[in-house]
Amino acid sequence: MNILKKINKGLILTILVLIVLILYFNKLEKQRDKDKPDIRKACEDFIELTDKYSVLPEELQTLQDDIPEEKVGEYIKQMKSDLTNIMIDNQESVNIQQQILEESLRSGYNVLQVRTKLSRKIQKISSYQFERDQVTVTLRDNIEETIKTSDGSEEYNKNNEFSTNEDEIVLQNVDGKWKVVYANLLFSDNTNYYYDGMGRTITY
Repeated sequence: MNILKKINKGLILTILVLIVLILYFNKLEKQRDKDKPDIRKACEDFIELTDKYSVLPEELQTLQDDIPEEKVGEYIKQMKSDLTNIMIDNQESVNIQQQILEESLRSGYNVLQVRTKLSRKIQKISSYQFERDQVTVTLRDNIEETIKTSDGSEEYNKNNEFSTNEDEIVLQNVDGKWKVVYANLLFSDNTNYYYDGMGRTITY
């Protein structure tokens, strides 16, 4: 009889634990669903920033071999300031994103051509992968690019459009606000992702 009572108590405790776990995960899932619009908005804000800093300011979008490096340096300084505002408080993370954006910016101009527009639009969010206070968002994006060039006698625009299926942004909830940890975005249809083959070694 005592053994039966012990079994019943153990069974009841197990059921109670399962109920608590089910309620916890149900509440957690509801909170994550509630967070998704804010997460998407944070991704869109970050993408808007990367669009801006993938091209030179309009006054510098000229076909010349002497684009003032001082002006470019000032622009990159402002880029870092804007990244700091939208990202987590981690200097290594900010520096990596600055390096990626600066490489994209500088690859967009030379003596023969200059990028005047880069516009990335989210077509679909393929997945949200939550882990504690972070989420990895996988995006399907469409990118439109305009490049000003010349045939020697007159200037004209070349338009390019391509899609990506594996753009990725990782965000962290900091005091109720979603901040970017890092982003792995494709900026050209003839380059690889920045993190291809690399280990992610940043500690957050």
